[in-house]
Amino acid sequence: MDSSPFNRSGLTQRSPPPTPTPTQPQQPSRERAQEEEKLELVSTPEIQNWLSSIEQHLAEVCAISSEGKLNSEQKLKISNLCRKVGYGVSQLAVKYQSLKSNAVMTHNSLKILREDRDLRDCVLEVNRTIKESCGRQATATSSFADMVKKGSNSFVRPNTFSSVAIYPRDNTKTSDETKNIVQKIVCPSEMKLKVRGVRKIGKGGLIISTETKEDLDKLKKTVQLASSGLTIDDPQKRKPRIIVLGVPASLAENEVFNCIYDQNLTDKLPTMTKDAFLTSIKLSHKSGRKDAENCNYIIEVPASIRKALIVQDRLFVNWTSCPVRDFTLVTRCYKCQQYGHAAKTCKVAAPTCGHCGEEGHTTQDCTKKADTPKCATCLRFKKPANHKTGDPECPAKKSAENRYINSIDYEGA
Repeated sequence: MDSSPFNRSGLTQRSPPPTPTPTQPQQPSRERAQEEEKLELVSTPEIQNWLSSIEQHLAEVCAISSEGKLNSEQKLKISNLCRKVGYGVSQLAVKYQSLKSNAVMTHNSLKILREDRDLRDCVLEVNRTIKESCGRQATATSSFADMVKKGSNSFVRPNTFSSVAIYPRDNTKTSDETKNIVQKIVCPSEMKLKVRGVRKIGKGGLIISTETKEDLDKLKKTVQLASSGLTIDDPQKRKPRIIVLGVPASLAENEVFNCIYDQNLTDKLPTMTKDAFLTSIKLSHKSGRKDAENCNYIIEVPASIRKALIVQDRLFVNWTSCPVRDFTLVTRCYKCQQYGHAAKTCKVAAPTCGHCGEEGHTTQDCTKKADTPKCATCLRFKKPANHKTGDPECPAKKSAENRYINSIDYEGA
């Protein structure tokens, strides 16, 4: 045979064109939560190998037929059939490459659609969380942002029940020992006392809160308490703290205090001298960015000054009108996740996680951040903890805020 019917020619294109690489849009960098389906394809080199193998086998068929005892017509017929088979296989390969290209583009489009769907679900979840959070904030206790945004001012009012402090004369006794002595001496049912709460304080003492002042008087007149080595006294209350928002940072502390007195108090408290005012107040701390033009002053003041300033709603400091609010934010320790002290004064050895509520690691090192958060404060007191630590609706936080407010001397303001 002069030439093989499978030699390269314009009639029979053996090697199909390479699969065009579709332009893929940039994929989102985030990891997918579920494993994607893998697209299985036959590569172009594999197809070319198949075509070469078929071409070789057909060439062998033609060679055998040309050497056999066949007449010219039979040999020509076999040669034509082999040519048609080779051409058909070549066209089949071309069609497959075209289908493969479409399949790759379709697969990538589906992948993008899945990513878009996941992104949409995430956005919807974020919106839902924001709405729920906003709904909770509507009834939640004040945060620092609330103090800044709040338009009209209102008095913080402590609970109306009365309290008494009981201390042991022996400084070595604990609050638990003091509590045991009191419970042995005082019987609320016999004395018809309405006790609202009992809590431990420093120096081995207790704070006992009653519904009315009459109940408190009954408790104070209990002779056995004094004879049992206990002393009864009114609880020492803190001075109120106010926050003055947007004070020009360029003003010195003494300039701000002078402005508060001269521009805001001389007509409201005419009997108070400036010296008496300056000695009765104390700057607790400042807040705000260091490089900002304005800052916030948190000032400890007597109840009378606090009442006069809070009623005014705004303080005039030099050329600035500054909102003034009660400052009742309770300190939370980010080491043990309890309220009433800061991390730098915490006496607990091991940290407590603010996410999972477990002891032994910090919030930053928590390995369960994908799990639902648990309130570390409520877990410690074996209360329902299916909320974040520090959540505005946290019962432990509300209780700490109420205790703090009731420990302040507002003089019924």
